[in-house]
Amino acid sequence: MTAPLTDGRRFPAGSVTDPAHCLICHLDRAPDDTVVFRDDDWACEIAPGFEVPGWYFLRLRRHALGWGGLEERELKSFGPLVQELMAALGLAFDAPARYLMTFGEAYPHFHAVITVRTDDIPPESRSGNILALRESLVDRDAAVARVPGVRAALAAVLTAGRP
Repeated sequence: MTAPLTDGRRFPAGSVTDPAHCLICHLDRAPDDTVVFRDDDWACEIAPGFEVPGWYFLRLRRHALGWGGLEERELKSFGPLVQELMAALGLAFDAPARYLMTFGEAYPHFHAVITVRTDDIPPESRSGNILALRESLVDRDAAVARVPGVRAALAAVLTAGRP
C-alpha cells in the first residue's frame, strides 16, 4: 500500500503554493502583446523565461493546485480548448509536432506548457527533451512577433468550428 498523498509529498520543498508569490497567477498581469487567449477561466500567454517562438503557458486563471484542484466545468472546457489551440498552432507554424506538458511541482498552480516542435529540432531533443533547449531558444522579440499570427489562427479555428 502506498502512503497517502499529503501536501508535503505532493508539493516538494521549494514549490510555490502561495498565490502572492505564484508566477502563474502573476501572468494575469502579462503585457497584452504576449497574450494569445483569455476567457473567464483560461489564459494562454508567453511566460517569463519561456519566451520561445511557439511556446506558451495555458493556465487556469484562478489559483488551483494541480489537476485535483480543477472544478468540473474547468475540466470539461480544458480538452476542447487544448484541441483548438493545437489546431491554431498547426495553422500558425510549419511544425510537424505540438506538445502539451504538465508538471506542477515548482509552480503547482494548474498550467500546461505548450510548445511547437519544428523540423530543425534534432531527434535527441524531441518530446520532453525539448525543454532542455529552452535557454538556447529564448528570443522574446521573435516570440512576441508570432502572437498576432497565433491569435488570428485561433480565431479562424473558432470560426470554422471544432477541429
